[in-house]
This record gives sequence, structure tokens and C-alpha cells, in this order.
Amino acid sequence: MISKKKKYNFNPDTLSYVEVKHPAGKRILRSLLKFIYLNILAFLILIVLYSFVNSPEAVLQNLRITKFNTKYAILSFKVDSLSSVLQNKHFHDDNIYRGILELDSLPENIRIAGTGGHDPYAGHPESYPGKILTALAAKIENLQKQVSIQEESYDEILNAAIEKKDKLEHYPAITPVNCTKHIWISSYFGSRNDPFTFRLRTHTGIDFVGPKNTEVYSTATGNVTLVKQSRRGYGNEVVIDHGYGYNTRYAHLNKILVKEGQKVERGELIGLMGNTGRSTGTHLHYEVRVHNRPTNPIYFFAEDLSPEEFEELTNKSE
Repeated sequence: MISKKKKYNFNPDTLSYVEVKHPAGKRILRSLLKFIYLNILAFLILIVLYSFVNSPEAVLQNLRITKFNTKYAILSFKVDSLSSVLQNKHFHDDNIYRGILELDSLPENIRIAGTGGHDPYAGHPESYPGKILTALAAKIENLQKQVSIQEESYDEILNAAIEKKDKLEHYPAITPVNCTKHIWISSYFGSRNDPFTFRLRTHTGIDFVGPKNTEVYSTATGNVTLVKQSRRGYGNEVVIDHGYGYNTRYAHLNKILVKEGQKVERGELIGLMGNTGRSTGTHLHYEVRVHNRPTNPIYFFAEDLSPEEFEELTNKSE
């Protein structure tokens, strides 16, 4: 019987198969080569497997890196979102407020606080986490600088708004009498013929004609600096210092209702219309002075008038 594990050669002389027998050394060598071949093949297979299939340690490390990257991405997104809100909302509103309050706008390079900053990881060895933390730390530090600059800007705006509000309260912005059909302007600011001498003179205010004892009001917040009762000149008069270079005079009053040194608010009753002093009839002589220079009052109480009334007064006073 022929074995499949053995090698045979055909002998034509005997017409039979003869087993081929190798020397023992050759058989050992063949076995050794086969063993080496199988080990090399196994080694190559392992290399291929490790190339495509990670070890448990590598899988764990990859999970840690993924988690780290996710946390960094979330923090970086939050910082970028805050920076976007700061620039698109607060910087925009800040410029509007500054425009209203007549403040200079902050240059863009100051608002964004430049780039870079102190690197808290500068002494650490360069590594992937170190580089990421450095980038994030730089973003946060720059955002902190921008917020600090914006806070200082808001403080400046607040102080300017308070000063503006105070200035507006001290601005002569209303008429000294309630303009009704029983009250009208008889004489405007500028050159006119003096009613006593009939010579051309400069009229430094506006004359309101109305019924006797018509109520007269302070046109802005201020302090009464003069209360004078006289039969000459302005007659019974009140002068109010409103600060910021503004003063107002109320003359020819029948009765004075305030005292020197008294603080008055805009719209507060200070006297009653009369015919005292150098006057030809019951009226109120009203003046506005800016840094002690007479100024046309209609430009200060125009908000009390309609556009048509304001245009009419302007035409008459020119």
C-alpha cells in the first residue's frame, strides 16, 4: 500500500513504485526550514494584525485623546461665543452710546486688546495637550482683556451720561410762560426801535405779553443769584444761574416768589407777570445768556413750539 506521506519513484525495470528515502540530515534540515518559515509567517501575520487592530492600551489612550479633544472643543466654542457676543453686541452698543454722548469711539485695535499674551505652559515640554492648552489659555486671556476694556468704556459712558443728564436739566429748554391764545410775543430778540426813545437799540431778550399775574416759571434747574425790586430798568427781576455757562433773566414781574440763593427746578413757579420798571404794559422780558453773552431765547424753547410756530418766530426774529 502506498502512503500519501511518503514520496515514491516509478521503476520501469520492475514496473513498481520504489520509496524515496532521504538522508537523516536532509530531513532535519527540511524540518528546520519549515519551522523557520512558519515562524516568519506567524510574525508577519502578527505585524499585520497590530497594524489594523489596536491593543487595549492603544484603544484606551485613543478614548482619552478623544475625550480631551471634545472638552477642548466645547471650551473653545464657549470662549468664541462669548467673544462674538462681546464684539457684535457690546461693541456695537458702545459705539452708539458714545455717538449719542459725543464721545470719541474706541479704535478697533484697542477694543480687541491685540493678540497673544502670557503663556502659562511656556515652561512645559511641547506636547499635544500642552499646545492645545496654550491656545485656549491665550484665547481666554485675550477675552479677559477685552471685557476689562469694555467695562472701563461703560464706566466712561455712565459718567458722561450722568453729566449729560445734569447738563440737560440745567439747559433752558422751555418757555417761561404757558403759551396760550392769551399770551403772545410782542418784541423779538435783536435790533428794534426803543419804545421810549424811538431810537434803534438791541433788544437782548423776548417780550411775552399777557394778563397781569400770569405765572412765570424757571426754564431750567439752577440757583437764584439775583432778586431785585426796582421802579427803574428791569423793575422786579430774577436772575438764575443754571451752570454750564447758562443764565436766564425774568424782568418786569408784578411779584417775585423766590429768594436769592434758592435752588429751583425746571418748571418751578418763580414769579408773576407785571408792569414794573421801564415798561409800557404788562409783559415779561425774558433773556438767555451763554457765558454772559445775550442769545436768542427761541433756540432754547423751540421744543415747546410746533415746527410752523418755530419757523414763524425765527423769521420774525431775523
